[in-house]
Amino acid sequence: MIISIVYTIIGLIFCFVLYLAFRAINTGMEAKKANKDLENSDQTSLDNQEDLIKKLNELKELHEKKILSDEEFIAAKKKILGE
Repeated sequence: MIISIVYTIIGLIFCFVLYLAFRAINTGMEAKKANKDLENSDQTSLDNQEDLIKKLNELKELHEKKILSDEEFIAAKKKILGE
């Protein structure tokens, strides 16, 4: 009788340890996925910023060469910046 109670308690402890292990693994996998998503969004943001800077520099060069008037420059800059 006592042996069956001891085995039952050991079984319950083992099940609880397995539950904690699976929960920890799941949390780690979710954190890894969140980090990957964050890195992807950072890279996309960086690419967008580089593209924006390139467009603004090209626009500035056209304005400095007097290819674009002041009004055209301002309108194009607002369009690029989304204002």
